[in-house]
Amino acid sequence: MSINGIINTSLSGLFTNQAAIQATSNNIANVNTEGYARVVVETEANILQGQSAGVSISDIKRVVDKFLESALQTSTSNLSEVTVQREFHDRLQGILGDPASDSSLAARMDQIYQAMADLALNPADVLRRQQMLSEIGSFTDQINLYHDQIQSLRSEASTQMAETVNAINTTLQRIDELNPLLVRASALGEESGGLEGQLSLALNELASLIDIKIERTAAGGVKIATGDGYPLLDTSLFQLEYDAPGIVEAGTTFPTIDVYRVNDDGEQISSTVDLTPHIRSGKLKGLMEMRDNQLVDLSVTLGELSARAMDEFNAIQNKYSAVPAPNSMEGKQTFVDGAHQTGFTGQTTFAVVDGNNQLVNSVTVDFSDTGTYPDFDAVVTAVNAALGADGTLALNNGVMSFTATNSANGVVIADDEADPSDRAGRGFSHFFGMNDLLSADRAGIYETGLDGTEDHNMGAAETIEFEVLDSLGRSLATISVGTTGTTFDDMITELNNVGGLGAYFSFTLESDGQLTYEETASYDGINLKVINDTTDIGGTGVTFTGAFGIGDKHRVEAARDVTINEDITSDPNRLSLAVFDATGAVGDVVLTDGDQRGALAFQSLETSLVGFDSAGELKASNVTLSQYVARFLGNAGLQARRVSDLEADNIALQQEVQARNSAVSGVNMDEELSNLIVYQNAYGAAARVLSSVQDLYDDLLSIV
Repeated sequence: MSINGIINTSLSGLFTNQAAIQATSNNIANVNTEGYARVVVETEANILQGQSAGVSISDIKRVVDKFLESALQTSTSNLSEVTVQREFHDRLQGILGDPASDSSLAARMDQIYQAMADLALNPADVLRRQQMLSEIGSFTDQINLYHDQIQSLRSEASTQMAETVNAINTTLQRIDELNPLLVRASALGEESGGLEGQLSLALNELASLIDIKIERTAAGGVKIATGDGYPLLDTSLFQLEYDAPGIVEAGTTFPTIDVYRVNDDGEQISSTVDLTPHIRSGKLKGLMEMRDNQLVDLSVTLGELSARAMDEFNAIQNKYSAVPAPNSMEGKQTFVDGAHQTGFTGQTTFAVVDGNNQLVNSVTVDFSDTGTYPDFDAVVTAVNAALGADGTLALNNGVMSFTATNSANGVVIADDEADPSDRAGRGFSHFFGMNDLLSADRAGIYETGLDGTEDHNMGAAETIEFEVLDSLGRSLATISVGTTGTTFDDMITELNNVGGLGAYFSFTLESDGQLTYEETASYDGINLKVINDTTDIGGTGVTFTGAFGIGDKHRVEAARDVTINEDITSDPNRLSLAVFDATGAVGDVVLTDGDQRGALAFQSLETSLVGFDSAGELKASNVTLSQYVARFLGNAGLQARRVSDLEADNIALQQEVQARNSAVSGVNMDEELSNLIVYQNAYGAAARVLSSVQDLYDDLLSIV
């Protein structure tokens, strides 16, 4: 080998080991830097005309395990999803409070029963009446608070979704800025460990927000897509968009999370696409799950609890009478018009009493006599004819009213003891809400008592627009159902039309008039959403979906603005505790102040079984009100525990993956110091060779 060859060989050793020392020093300097993966210098022998001619750097490679990096990003996404859910459940548990405390919903119910028991001992005591109403008010205030707070949490989840979308956009922009730098470093063969570290941090941050799949390009950059492959960054950048609504209620329709391609100036250059169904994990998915599923399930369960509690209290309040009787009763909004068949069986007495509780006039209607009472117009006509100038029964736009003509008199609606009126399990006064104790935005009870052969009395141009969603929230179809035929059976037939909504759901009108629906055999886990309903049953202002409670909104809002009748709170004597004496003649006393039978009926609610429909995660059951309260609170606690356990499992998994990834990519100080010594010795040896050649040159020059 020539002297020049020796010089070149030693120089290559100097340069190569110098680069190796630099790489090692970078590793040592970044031993505690998050996201940094150690780099190694790979060398190869230089071959010149078949002979070894020193050494060169073949690659400065970042030590990573692609499988472990991908697994770490997946575990990060999964952990972020359940962590944000756990945070929301922690807040919800703070709202619900300790079930064993005196201020819990369960304790409120027990306090109502205690007040009812005290009232039964002395029904004429106004203070005991006030105490019972106060305890009921505390219970309803708690229901209202829970409803409002759950909707507030849904609003918070929606707001955080908007913030998360902005964070995703910022991180994608950062990665898009790193891409050309990585491509340049790869093209020039430069060491890119620092850039790769920044990229790794950005990718991990993005993975915590949304599930991602990463592909390295041949040029050295990255392409990013969602877990199921929808692009977020390829040849150009994509940006997400979500506008959180300012006010969130049970019926709020949330906008989709849209995605679109942008140019280098950030201007939109493609149409928007709904990204929602492509989001499988990450913080964004966790927020969507809380907003659209878990909190909704709890609010539906709360609505079912509120609806059944109101119905049970109202049943007793309508069955008995106040003393003195009120001058007028006005019922709640119903879908019933005068032409509707009554649908009742049994007998009801409509009576007018004076200020001394003496009977002024009365009439008994036997609803089983459908020939005499084919519809509500016939009932109203018969009652008014019998009472004459003493009282008036009226049905206007679905609202029933009963008024005594003389302001000093009162009115009573009482069912026959042996053969009470009944429509879908409710008496006449109860069905129309003539003397309700409690009310809310929605009744929440949809056993309508309708017969499918009845006329629906809806206009021909009225329509209902439905949307069918799959289990991932993707829209499968938007279907418009127009008013069809003349009867409710005709409408149900149209709903079951396999060319439309019937392809997804099967609708059935139950014997109690409740309209139920379930998925067809072709689908599983799909949901039905009411987008718009312009129908109006008989000019009452009640829509078809409102009458049957189709859609979560109607059930949820049974827990919204639950209030006690103001007339009763202002005058506790309006609390109905007395039994009307249907055997009394005109002039007889038919109501007795201090009658305890109504109070005993209220007290019996403590042990009465109530039929609850399926709501959220709770299946249909026959339990007491207290037991259902316990189930509601227990289910909320179970959801919180389930998410907490999932978080703990995902933390353990992430830590394991992180440990294994660090074992591969992390900096080991002992190893780096050992390498440093090796590279220093190699550098010194190369320098020694170069020095020896210099001496040789000097000797040769001295000879000359």
